[in-house]
Amino acid sequence: MVRIKEKIISAVCITVQLVILVGVLHFGRRIFIAERFRIPSESMRPTLVPGDKVWVNKLLFGGRIYTSFKFENHAPLKCFRMPGIRKIHPGDVICFNYPLGYDEWTKIEFKINYVYCKRVLGTPGDTVGIKDGVNWNNNYQGTIGVLENQLAVRNTPDSVLWREKYMAAMPFTMPMWTMKNMGPLYVPAKGTSIELDSVCRAIYGPVIEYETGVWPDSSVTSHTFVNDYYFALGDNSLESNDSRYWGFIPADFIIGIVSGDKVRNTRTDSLIIQ
Repeated sequence: MVRIKEKIISAVCITVQLVILVGVLHFGRRIFIAERFRIPSESMRPTLVPGDKVWVNKLLFGGRIYTSFKFENHAPLKCFRMPGIRKIHPGDVICFNYPLGYDEWTKIEFKINYVYCKRVLGTPGDTVGIKDGVNWNNNYQGTIGVLENQLAVRNTPDSVLWREKYMAAMPFTMPMWTMKNMGPLYVPAKGTSIELDSVCRAIYGPVIEYETGVWPDSSVTSHTFVNDYYFALGDNSLESNDSRYWGFIPADFIIGIVSGDKVRNTRTDSLIIQ
């Protein structure tokens, strides 16, 4: 009888240890290695369609480690990032927390499970834009994204876009930028300083408010960025809510890079060595 009890206790202990081990491996994989997400919208069509499940590689850019688990009531994101294998490149598809987490226009805030998936057009220090519907980046040759969809924007009459789509693009002030033509636009890099006029305050106001807590008024004539930012668009150019409308993605908001042959940008050519 004693031996039976000992065997039962031993079996229970082994089972508990296995459950704990599986849990540690599961959550360790999600934190440090990869996490899976389901695509809910049409914004990345034809690359990704609703219902697709993608693996987000966290080893490449480095896993994000929270230092505070207070995520409610507009609490700021507090985290650090593990060392990664490489930087994010234009043409990469990334998953990230939507910058306007609480849907307050122009206010960058973190919300834990509000996740978007888009293709990177600009990385910190790049200058990007759209000309006649086609995306461009000053540091890359070729087209980033799905050219056919960008040409569809070019070929759609403005009257139709104004009536059926959201034609105007950020910063929604003069000079008027649209989904067909916007830029040149500098993507903020940590440590870079810019001079501020009324247009730059409109463009970079959300970023400056995110970093300082205050929207810059006319007395603020310059700003030095304390974070890196990214600019990302959906491959479905006519049907994507993306950086054209809400602006820049803080580096800390990025979850990781989507892996797989399906998301490779076949139209991105080589880096221009400057």
